[in-house]
Amino acid sequence: MSEEAIIKSRQITDEEINLLASYTKRHQKSETTPTLVHTVFGDGRSIITLEPTNSRPDYYVMLADSSINSFEDALEFIADNEELVFQAIEEEYGNVDDQQYDEDDNEIDTPEDDWWEDGEMPLNISSGYTAGYYDDQILKLRG
Repeated sequence: MSEEAIIKSRQITDEEINLLASYTKRHQKSETTPTLVHTVFGDGRSIITLEPTNSRPDYYVMLADSSINSFEDALEFIADNEELVFQAIEEEYGNVDDQQYDEDDNEIDTPEDDWWEDGEMPLNISSGYTAGYYDDQILKLRG
């Protein structure tokens, strides 16, 4: 997957949003709501996650290419396509750095934890990230 292939992207469909409903519900135990990325990468037949270290336990859920079949593939996919993935998230939800800077006093404000709305987390990758993979054959089989 490390080939320098150009990954196509598109907007998510209502049908795909409905398919992902169970993956984007609020978790009772951790009290987090995953943030759905409305950009689909590749053919959209794999479900992967992006978990920024600074935002744990919050994470993003997205559809990506069917060539992803493991955790390692998901991490490699994100690493190989950081610019595309991060740009899609920033365009939709913003960037923490942009939202913390206070021009009036020329300082960076540190907001309270989880100051964003559930399911609308701005991107914060300043301390790195990890990725995840759902082994969901339903998406692999749809055509």
